[in-house]
Amino acid sequence: MADSDDTRNEFFDEIDVTEWPVSEEEDLGTKPKRWLIHPDTDERWLMKDATFSEPKVGQPYRKGDDWAERIAFAVAQVLGLPAAEVELAVDHSGASPVYGTLCRNVLEKGESLVAGNVILGELGNHVSPKFRDRYTVEAIFQATEKLAPPIGVESGVSAWSVFVGYLVLDALIGNTDRHEENWGAIGLAEKGSERRLSPTFDHASSLGFMLNDQDRAERLSSKDGNRTPEGYAERAKTHFASKGHPIAILTDAERICGREDRARWLGHVGKVDDLIKPIWAIPKHRMSTPAREFAERLLRHNWSKMTSGID
Repeated sequence: MADSDDTRNEFFDEIDVTEWPVSEEEDLGTKPKRWLIHPDTDERWLMKDATFSEPKVGQPYRKGDDWAERIAFAVAQVLGLPAAEVELAVDHSGASPVYGTLCRNVLEKGESLVAGNVILGELGNHVSPKFRDRYTVEAIFQATEKLAPPIGVESGVSAWSVFVGYLVLDALIGNTDRHEENWGAIGLAEKGSERRLSPTFDHASSLGFMLNDQDRAERLSSKDGNRTPEGYAERAKTHFASKGHPIAILTDAERICGREDRARWLGHVGKVDDLIKPIWAIPKHRMSTPAREFAERLLRHNWSKMTSGID
């Protein structure tokens, strides 16, 4: 367990976007989001509000999609993966603060993002939320063969190798939402232009973000293995055709090209505590102690399973 004395930690910044101009609303996805303009740089950043759970019994509570996104970005950085930059944000323009995240636009002028379902459809693998029988790692492997790697990746590393890195990230944090629109490629708008794999993005569905603190506290002290954070981690299911666990999906990918790519990305990690530190760098008013302890145990459990047999 990480040292609970937060004085040793440097907390992530929280950006006040109250005065940031709104560029446009974003309709893609189910969460409230809008494009904002950075007042100093004119860069476009996507503001995503943290969401609330409204259970049939008990009080509504704010879920942890904001801190999960920020931690995931930091873990991706430790792994050396290209990832869309994420910062914590707060908007004070209403009667009460609205917490969320800012995600920097990954597109340059003239570029567009092509979602994974479009790329797969071009190869005859038509995928949608209701029809995912063709949503497999084999299909994604075929798609990435036609893509260049993201900008900044070291020479000789393929787009497929980078995508496997995304699966490594998913497996570590228990991200269950790597569906057909939560990855993609970047290219110029002109037809036939070369496309490159996009940096990874949208990792909120991870680290037990949707639980309430009472549930977390009970799981943290439970003697029932199925109720513990480790038991929770074991039950994660993805949107792939198999509905497999994120680690199982990574294993499926390794049947194509071996375990070299897993070792490549995990090799950037000096020790597991490097991955845990971001959990304790979230400001105290954004993430509770039970949420931190739960997320840490989940990540440590997944790390232990993933590094078994890795030299």
